Amino acid sequence: MALTHPSYLARWQNWHGTLLYWAVVLIFVVINTLVAKWLPKFEGFLLVLHILGFFGVFIPLIVLAEHTDSSFVFWTFTFTEGWPLNGLSLCIGMISNVFAFMGGDAAIHIAEEIQNAPRVVPKAILKSILINGLLGLALMITVLHCISDLEQALAKNSIYPIMSIFRQALGSVTRAAVMASLIVVMAFSATTGVMASSSRILWAFARDSGVPGWRFIERIDRRTGIPINAVAITSAIAFVLAFVNIGDPVAFNGVVSLTVAALFGSYLLACGLLL
Repeated sequence: MALTHPSYLARWQNWHGTLLYWAVVLIFVVINTLVAKWLPKFEGFLLVLHILGFFGVFIPLIVLAEHTDSSFVFWTFTFTEGWPLNGLSLCIGMISNVFAFMGGDAAIHIAEEIQNAPRVVPKAILKSILINGLLGLALMITVLHCISDLEQALAKNSIYPIMSIFRQALGSVTRAAVMASLIVVMAFSATTGVMASSSRILWAFARDSGVPGWRFIERIDRRTGIPINAVAITSAIAFVLAFVNIGDPVAFNGVVSLTVAALFGSYLLACGLLL
């Protein structure tokens, strides 16, 4: 009976998600260190997978799903989370969307490892925003047109309703699972660039004596030319933060939300000073 208690099952689910989190971190630590020379080719492969994955989700939704009226997509607003103000609910809901733009400036953080950086880096940023912005907008409108029953989708899977929407649209658990897996793979793969970017930021601060223990962090591996210590510390911090998820996933989501707000707050501060 104890093994089926709701609190025990919830704690086990938290451990399950945390172990998966740690596995993803370890995999991309290896990619960013031991096989770092293959990182550009791996990122190129992810770009191809990203484009193909978009059409792998976009085309089935266009062809197979029944489409709802455009008035529902553009003029219907639904607030179901019980927040006292609809504006507050909208701002909280925007966090997950804004999270997708966190890697827009990633090329800047590794500019010192890029040839002809003054030209390549700005082009990379603009192309990334243009390509992902257009693809994201097209897919968002398409998915919204494929929602046949929003309440049912939220009831079936309130944490990841997109999976229920895929199932409603395609009428098949298998098809929905394949499409959802494409999104999961791309989300996991984004860890590669995030880890490379964040470790370079830490290394840059250490190089300028801007963080405690900078002499240790600024060291570069002679064989690979990678700031191994910076990667290790970045990964260790991510590893430790995962313990929060074991105790309370809501608190962990709060930590993630704080990073989103802090990152874009730093952008606002820099832009404000320049202006």
